[in-house]
Amino acid sequence: MTEITVLAVTRLGSGVCVAGVDDEGKWVRPTRPSSSGWRQLEYSDCRDESGDWVIRKGNIVAMNLVKPIPLGAHTEDWLVGQGRPKLVKQLTDDEYREVCKDLQEGSTAPVEGPDAVRSLMVVHPNKVTSFSFNIDVNWEGQKRYTPRCTFRLGGRLHQGVAISDAEWRGYGRGQRKRLGGDGRVVAEDIFGELETRDCWLTLGRNEVRSSVYLMAIGVHLFPVRHFNMDFKR
Repeated sequence: MTEITVLAVTRLGSGVCVAGVDDEGKWVRPTRPSSSGWRQLEYSDCRDESGDWVIRKGNIVAMNLVKPIPLGAHTEDWLVGQGRPKLVKQLTDDEYREVCKDLQEGSTAPVEGPDAVRSLMVVHPNKVTSFSFNIDVNWEGQKRYTPRCTFRLGGRLHQGVAISDAEWRGYGRGQRKRLGGDGRVVAEDIFGELETRDCWLTLGRNEVRSSVYLMAIGVHLFPVRHFNMDFKR
């Protein structure tokens, strides 16, 4: 069994995408390739033997990883074997923040380039400017609920980065009700409401039609706040 500090739990296809780091600080994406082509976990893969959902950001869980199955820039992928995950520990706020600090990088270049050899990273934005919780039309012409954020890192402004973090999607559903539909919210207003003093992001690489896009697959607020996960379209 491999112990993983979970730093992302997102909606992906008909299942769940999970990412984190092992006890050596190496990125790991536990997965089982599906018939649809998605590399994802099933919902049952996130529950322990008692049926409790233990795959959550800030938790250390033990999972049975069988072998690496890299694909392109997704060099972090590991095939999951038999057995349910086991909760080892829930990090304190200070421990959780320390993990983010140890992993943070100052540029998104390592996961964006055409020759990228990895697809996961943590950043500590200089400033998160805004969030939105809108219904978008994707490249297939389908309507999708897609939270987004705009943030500055170093000298670069990243605008409208899609957020697939399941908890942040859940938080955004509530914001949509409050706003009466689509809307853009100044990040400072949200952080003030949640009493947030600091924010890190786990970023992933998303490839669509030969183009590469960043996705925020983990939103980490301190003090830590958890929300109901949302996996609906």
